[in-house]
Amino acid sequence: MTEQEAALNELKSYRDKLDRIEYEDIKSLIKTSIRQIPICLAKLHKGAAIDRVRLNRDTQFFTSQDQLSYVTDPVVIRDHMTEFGRANKPHQPLFYGALESTRIKQNRITAYVETSSIILDTEAVLLEGELFTLSRWRTKEELLVPEVVFSDEAIKNNPDTAASFQKQYEFLKEEPLREIALRQLQLFSEEFARKKSSHHDYKISTAYADILMNEGGHPGILYPSVQSGYQGQNIVLKPDAVDDFLELTNVSTHRVHKNKMKSVMGNYYHTTDFGANNSSFVWNADECDEKALIEEYSKRASS
Repeated sequence: MTEQEAALNELKSYRDKLDRIEYEDIKSLIKTSIRQIPICLAKLHKGAAIDRVRLNRDTQFFTSQDQLSYVTDPVVIRDHMTEFGRANKPHQPLFYGALESTRIKQNRITAYVETSSIILDTEAVLLEGELFTLSRWRTKEELLVPEVVFSDEAIKNNPDTAASFQKQYEFLKEEPLREIALRQLQLFSEEFARKKSSHHDYKISTAYADILMNEGGHPGILYPSVQSGYQGQNIVLKPDAVDDFLELTNVSTHRVHKNKMKSVMGNYYHTTDFGANNSSFVWNADECDEKALIEEYSKRASS
């Protein structure tokens, strides 16, 4: 057994006890196991739309780009970003967003499903609606980013992932270490597609992302959306990649009214005037009677 195979086997043995394994030990094992293993790259075209959602918990309107992009407030980073995310370590701000997919054409649906805790709760009732802000960003130039597309569930549920898998699998056939490469890529794809029970469950995917983005110099990672049943497509980007390669193009607010299995999304306000340095948004009402929408939804929900 090679050193790479031993490291990969040990890494797999950690999957069910990640709360007892130190993050740096996981990262060290990954660095050993991926030596000479190819990285699967995908092309993100210039002008690609990335949607990002933030819930309006304490405010009716956000007023600046900084409030909608990756977190920069040192107090929030220190006191609130205390757990592992799918790609971020504690206290590490990253930019998560959603792309269009064959199954979910409206990026905002994937972005909202990834952000809201009520939308997938079949018992949740919120007739007045959950208010959220949608920001749309576009790439200023073409980007090459790693993609994780070897998860069985994602391949089964997302034709885009299936197509990418076939393409990457063909490339693997030319690799001298294709067997261990396939096992390696399957493991990390499954970790990115993992349904978490604890934030510790993200340690392997985070360590892989850490190596790719912070040590490998890649701007971000493409991966299937778990919360959408793998039908949507997500991207995570480093802050410097956001600053260098993205521009904010649209911002709008919406409400999702929910009564258990029934839900409807309504437009609320929008802005394309961001003010000086994108720091003083000018909001305009959409042609949507919010009161009438709530009343109509309440009638439909009770019928």
